[in-house]
Amino acid sequence: MARIRFISHSLLQVGNTLGECPLWHPLENALYWLDIDAGLLQRYQPSQKKLEVFDLGKRAGSFGFRKEGGLVLATESGFAFWSEQDGTSEDFDPIYPHTGQLMMNDGRVDSLGRFWAGSKGPAGSASLFCLESDRTFTRVLDRLTISNGIDWSSDSKYCYLTDSGEQAIYRFDFREGQLREKEVFFSTIGTHQPGTPDGLCVDTAGNIWSAIWDGSKVIQLSREAEILQEIHLPVSRPTSLTFGGSDLRDLYISSASVELTPDQLSNQSQAGDIFCCRVDIPGRPPNFFAG
Repeated sequence: MARIRFISHSLLQVGNTLGECPLWHPLENALYWLDIDAGLLQRYQPSQKKLEVFDLGKRAGSFGFRKEGGLVLATESGFAFWSEQDGTSEDFDPIYPHTGQLMMNDGRVDSLGRFWAGSKGPAGSASLFCLESDRTFTRVLDRLTISNGIDWSSDSKYCYLTDSGEQAIYRFDFREGQLREKEVFFSTIGTHQPGTPDGLCVDTAGNIWSAIWDGSKVIQLSREAEILQEIHLPVSRPTSLTFGGSDLRDLYISSASVELTPDQLSNQSQAGDIFCCRVDIPGRPPNFFAG
């Protein structure tokens, strides 16, 4: 029987249009995340209760921290860098035209210091890319629709990747840094659950946490895809989640208000906010991009 919990109030009343990609910086003790549609990067330092907002000058779907400081970005059109001093660079690896139907989406840095990021677009048109430290990239997967949350098992034997267009989380064998043997790990359709998986992350015990868009909850899955825990929210569109705090047991959850009707918004005054709760099993610190 899954443990059921409820969060009633948001931590940060930011009202993002499409809040996404929360990521905890362990050296700064700060939470970073995006408002994709607004082209904003946000940073919150809990110890000072300090919230900062940076205009990226373009939309970005995800980011990772760099070893030398700043961020690597999956912008709407390719890969770029950002720093607080210099802002957003031009795309050093352009992939998509700014006016097309495809744009870059969720991503994460792996244990080898590479940045993996996917795209979203019309059914079957999206891809997953892997950016190396020398700024070259490879197209790893094709025929995706909304490439979303990605993370790896604690032993790096598996990679978990969400395709929200298929309402599924896939599991791949991860051998020699490559994805092999794709299988469906969890599907809201297959389990008769409302909503679709969105962002995900893996805790130190190897459990997979997934935000369920249009499902008003985040779930914790065992390595066997059993639902261990559900955390219900007062918003319908949680988007992603990350572990933070000094012990990595604060679970931060981003959310969206995009495309909600006026009636839905009147019943979801906290849509687009950041939520937080304590969890028993800690997460893992993020990997840093080597380039």
